[in-house]
Amino acid sequence: MPADTERTTGLRLDGVAASEGVALGPAFIHTPGKLEAERREIEEAEVEREVARYHEAVATVTAKLSQTAEEMRESGSTSEAGIFEAHIEMAEDPELAEGVEERVKSLESPEAAVLEVGEEFAGMLASMDDEYMAARADDVRDVTSQIAAELIGCGAAGLAALDTPSVILARSLAPSDTARIPKGMALGFVTAEGSKTSHVSIMARSMGIPAVVGVGNAIEGSLSAKMVAIDGDSGYAVADPDPDTEREFERKRAASEERKAALDEFKDVEGRTADGRRIEVSANLGSAKEAADAIAYGAEGVGLFRTEFLFMERDELPTEDEQFEVYRQAVEAFGERPVIFRTLDVGGDKDLPGVEQPYEENPFLGWRGIRMCLDVPELFKPQLRALLRASAHGNLKVMFPMVANADEIVAAKNLISRCRDELSAEGTEFGEFDVGVMVETPAAAICASDLAPEVSFFSIGTNDLVQYTLAADRGNEKLEHLQTADHPAVLKLIGLTCEAAREAGVWVGVCGEAAGEPDLIPKLVALGVTELSMSAPRIPRAKKVLSEV
Repeated sequence: MPADTERTTGLRLDGVAASEGVALGPAFIHTPGKLEAERREIEEAEVEREVARYHEAVATVTAKLSQTAEEMRESGSTSEAGIFEAHIEMAEDPELAEGVEERVKSLESPEAAVLEVGEEFAGMLASMDDEYMAARADDVRDVTSQIAAELIGCGAAGLAALDTPSVILARSLAPSDTARIPKGMALGFVTAEGSKTSHVSIMARSMGIPAVVGVGNAIEGSLSAKMVAIDGDSGYAVADPDPDTEREFERKRAASEERKAALDEFKDVEGRTADGRRIEVSANLGSAKEAADAIAYGAEGVGLFRTEFLFMERDELPTEDEQFEVYRQAVEAFGERPVIFRTLDVGGDKDLPGVEQPYEENPFLGWRGIRMCLDVPELFKPQLRALLRASAHGNLKVMFPMVANADEIVAAKNLISRCRDELSAEGTEFGEFDVGVMVETPAAAICASDLAPEVSFFSIGTNDLVQYTLAADRGNEKLEHLQTADHPAVLKLIGLTCEAAREAGVWVGVCGEAAGEPDLIPKLVALGVTELSMSAPRIPRAKKVLSEV
């Protein structure tokens, strides 16, 4: 509409520079559940045909979902496959079909019927006290929108349907959203919500695409945009840029690509400082399918494998065998290079199916990480057993998140011993692995000398360490100025950790986003850090920075 066009043309969206790079391309507006059915009624004579059309649309959607799930499993991304398998069950739900058929027999169009029944189901889920079930409301809307889109004739709705490389605009993007995007179809992200350390930002960096987050309500004025220019270096985007702005962004993009090309020579070099000090440069991964890209960028190992993505957005917990396959694929991909798995870290902003998580006023200060795992051994033991089994196939290491005292490490190591005894009694092949801890609570940093005798290494999670040290919620856009590891208090805690490690003879890595920040790398190395792990696309630049230290 003319009014929208006038409002959108040249609209600047200022936010947080979450992932570097420049892009210019078509806009893809991600607004789940916003699909509208123009045709509302049908004739009596059309009922049978329209019911049949509904079932054909369901079959088409489930076939596409099945293909995506199969591709995910083949690539080793079991957690993402579980998302799509759950969506297949929703699409084929008999109660959904019954509700739609009843409405069609009452002369309502099937597209209108499926959207309305889907909204009723989503409303029921959203009202539940169970946070996990309430979170499934958007999944129902997603699935029913896909079915309605097939009936309307506009193809599959949502991110899974993206078939043209585009800049994605959304109020927010969850990990399950980004999992739906076909490879190579996202040129960049612009979101109303988020911070530099939120999941969408981390995912954008791992995908090597620009992202601007936290643009706020300005996003509403861009939802009719046809084109978007995004500058992830400076932290802004322009909806429907005019010709001069397009030319400016084309120049920026060319310069950005030139800088990336200049870094290619550092992909295959060993991480060392100018005076020859060895610093291992590794990748942060969320699934085994990311291994090939990380190796291509020059990863010398994996400093953080986030195992929680295997558990999230599923209707049931992954089995020990499912976990073993994913872990095995990851370590085999890296051969002799180390792969460090962080044990399950849920709670805070992450839900977990199959485990009752109580409501907490301050979930980031609550029942998460090692605290939850030690309290729920039926959750923790299958993961530890799977890790022991996978360690027979490569250089595997394990670290525990959210540790606050040495007793937690001892309890976890005792559980590993019991798992080892069980596997031995069963005659199941397994290996051994080094044990480390995440230093992400101020308590762990201050008491690092007490923790060091129990571990082989420390890995500093700067994202949470900053949050807890500065009392600044990492998801709060208003506190963006505080969300930096360059704060003197944070650097002092990192220094304490490195000092305790030197005295105990253990090594220290950093796996938070600070590890890939050029201005921070020299400071981290000076404090005594010997391993840096980051989003894979940042590895070449980190090696270049190290070569100049």
